[in-house]
Amino acid sequence: MYMKAVRSPPRSPGPDLAKTSPSKAGPFGALLAATVQDPAAARGLALAYASLPTPQRWEIVDAIVADAAAEGICVASVLAPLLAVEDVPDVAQHIAAAISRLGGQRLDTGAQTRALVAGDDFDGGVLMIRPLHGTFTEVLGLAWKEGQGVTHAEFEPLVHDTSAASALCARLPAHLNFESAPVRFAIDLVTPVLWQHRRMHGSLPVEMHRFADLFSVELVPERERDSQ
Repeated sequence: MYMKAVRSPPRSPGPDLAKTSPSKAGPFGALLAATVQDPAAARGLALAYASLPTPQRWEIVDAIVADAAAEGICVASVLAPLLAVEDVPDVAQHIAAAISRLGGQRLDTGAQTRALVAGDDFDGGVLMIRPLHGTFTEVLGLAWKEGQGVTHAEFEPLVHDTSAASALCARLPAHLNFESAPVRFAIDLVTPVLWQHRRMHGSLPVEMHRFADLFSVELVPERERDSQ
């Protein structure tokens, strides 16, 4: 049985951390509760967190651990999106240690990597959906045309599993009707398209970097990579 994706408009950005005081458990606790279920809130928290200076990020992590635990919220689920955007090793280790100390509660996911395809190798598209943690997934959407390579490349780093397909479907060509397909079939369909695109344009779209490990093609030619 095939499942068709339903198109819907993209979600709006999440809340601004700068407008939320970590010293007030009420509003901050409400924000933390939202991030467990709402990917827009989780993205907003992660983006706002990433914009803060390092000392403040450390303090935010401690505030999350204290307030989430006090309000019965899954601490690990709130911290996981922050770990994904943290590039300072000491702070990342601080987050990872907090998650480990709390046993990584509710980070396990029942979702599996899956794919939806549309069209063929001349005019088609693919949606690749990969689980992250809890009910959250990341999604790659590609569309292509013969002689042009990849014409559309979209990436959602954090979206609820139940709306993963529709999250990007609306941003791809409207004539594509996506249906579920085996992941291996989708990879075999897309890989030649990616080779063609790289030969034509020199590199692959940056939006697919997170999913590059699924395809048997390098993001840029070896000679170009060595010169960078």
